[in-house]
Amino acid sequence: MTESTMTWMVEEPATLRDQTTASLREALLNSVFLPGEQLVERKLAELTGVSRTSIREALGTLEAEGLVTRVPGKGMVVTRLSEKEALSIYEARAVIESAMARLFVQRATEDEIEELSRRVEEAGKTCDPDRARLHAENLDAVSDMIMNCARNDILRQMASVLRARVTYLRTVTSRVASAERRRESMALLEGILDALRRRDADLADSRTRSYIERSAAFATSVLRDLGREDGQGAGTKNMEHEE
Repeated sequence: MTESTMTWMVEEPATLRDQTTASLREALLNSVFLPGEQLVERKLAELTGVSRTSIREALGTLEAEGLVTRVPGKGMVVTRLSEKEALSIYEARAVIESAMARLFVQRATEDEIEELSRRVEEAGKTCDPDRARLHAENLDAVSDMIMNCARNDILRQMASVLRARVTYLRTVTSRVASAERRRESMALLEGILDALRRRDADLADSRTRSYIERSAAFATSVLRDLGREDGQGAGTKNMEHEE
């Protein structure tokens, strides 16, 4: 085969591992399994209808994403984010997303700004506790638009490391936020959009940081309250002891 006739692009459908990972990720983000709960491969295989090998591979991916944690003597458990860990995630977000906002100002086209506006509008339509998971997805879509239009692959890779945990925190906080707080959050997001529309990099940077810092304060308070509730329980919940 000559170089001119060679093709390197391979398109494959989602593998069974990818599908299993996506299914378990959705279950975790929708709190089907609770923080600290033991995840038993055999039971998960029964619930999903796939092999324990597929479950094991999917859990490995979710461990890399930070959604599950390997505990010696227990195996995999649902990650219980501490206030300190959550704060670190938000600190990293502030650095990455403010930088992406600056690059968006420089590089986004007018059509891309209009698409971002549409996504912010969609997020506003799902801003209620009953649609917390969908609202988190819509906020992810807003972040994705800013990230893609920043056109910086390194920043995109850095953001992807945090993605699943950011979505988890968004989902948890959206469920308990008051109506007033949700309105304020959307107003702040619209303020970021306004700065991006005006192509004011300094203002976009400042408003992005303020938005994330406010989210961090609320998320850590929510995790603190959840920790108190867990402390009143009977200990770590297990799906079932491994045989």
